[in-house]
Amino acid sequence: MNKRLIVSFPFQESTISIEDLDGSLTLDALLKDHGLSARDGSFQFLTDANGRMVNHLKLSDAPAVIHVQRPKNVDQVWVDGTPRRGFAPTIDSEGRQISLLGGQENMFTSVYITKWKVGNKNPVAYCFSPTHPYYKTGDLVYIQVPLNGETVGIYNPVTGKENLMIKLNATQQELDSMRGFWSAWELIGNGTNAKFRRDLTPLPNGFKPLTPRSKKKILRVNVDKMHAIQAEPSIHSGRIQIGKNKFKALICGVDSSNSQKGRVVASSNKTRPNLVNLEGYQYGMTQFVKIPESGRTIKLYNSACNQWVDCTVLIDEAYDINTLRNQWVIVRLKKHNKYKRALKIVALPREFYKKKTN
Repeated sequence: MNKRLIVSFPFQESTISIEDLDGSLTLDALLKDHGLSARDGSFQFLTDANGRMVNHLKLSDAPAVIHVQRPKNVDQVWVDGTPRRGFAPTIDSEGRQISLLGGQENMFTSVYITKWKVGNKNPVAYCFSPTHPYYKTGDLVYIQVPLNGETVGIYNPVTGKENLMIKLNATQQELDSMRGFWSAWELIGNGTNAKFRRDLTPLPNGFKPLTPRSKKKILRVNVDKMHAIQAEPSIHSGRIQIGKNKFKALICGVDSSNSQKGRVVASSNKTRPNLVNLEGYQYGMTQFVKIPESGRTIKLYNSACNQWVDCTVLIDEAYDINTLRNQWVIVRLKKHNKYKRALKIVALPREFYKKKTN
């Protein structure tokens, strides 16, 4: 496999291009083979354009450009302060004060910085290893008790996401009493389970557990005044009626028995009209879909069998899937020799926002 990779060094304002590479190598191994590791022997983080750690991605799955910089919410710190009740004060590379769970005096470590702030001031972080094994028994992690279930994700250096799942060892009653509570947990067993460290983060008296929000119902609407703004791939403008009012919309898909019924998959905002998928289903149709945070599996509604079906987004050099995560794209449903249902990215909705609509 021949692939060209651009390595960007933001602090030096320079780039290096590497060509004709074996796509089976991880990016971390690749840079070491080409003598691009940190000179002091420390771990050198690599990210994509969104700040996601990509060291452990294979070249075949990597974006075209990688950046030599710390990932989003990840840092390497020295701990000089004395820990108190399991937390040590330290300073990140941007000069912010952070509270490091499990930090010890004179420690140098990689840390993941969580969303939670102590007293709405200092973010809480916990330690991890950027190389395998990423965690070990006895390590402390700081997580928010999930609103449902008994599993939660901690930072995963392989994916750059909080999707390394651990099971919380607590009774259903205990978990229900602390839903949404940010707290310290200790990894036990083989590191896939955790126990609550009440001594470090006691549950406050009168704590009110959070409850999950009800899932937003997909709005089903009538579509009229459809006008093709692009024939191939098929994109239409039109109007939909919500209550007594009519609104502009961009429309993908095919009619279901000429009913011109559609589903609003994304509501309008200041820059975007409503995005609507017609209720028909057939190979070759276009659809609006949001690229997931991880993986390439997306569910489409199949009106023929009245159920949601799994589809796989294809890798395409024209559209880097890693830079499009959590964004809306336009795909075409197609047959594939490997996947039962494949989705090819053909355009971005924003390309049509300023085009004339009815």
